[in-house]
Amino acid sequence: MYQLYVQKQNAFSRDLICESADFEEVQEKALKMKEQDETIKYTIEETLGGFNSYGDLLTEVIEEG
Repeated sequence: MYQLYVQKQNAFSRDLICESADFEEVQEKALKMKEQDETIKYTIEETLGGFNSYGDLLTEVIEEG
């Protein structure tokens, strides 16, 4: 699964925008959002299916922009 997070310029935390099994769909949505608002930053993460000792889902950053 791929997760798209967006952080606005003055925000303290990022927001989960979508989650999908199709990387191209998530990437397309991220690029559309970036075209609409140049000040946002996005991160696409892939979930690895495991959890760390704190119970957080293990993820790997695939793309940032």
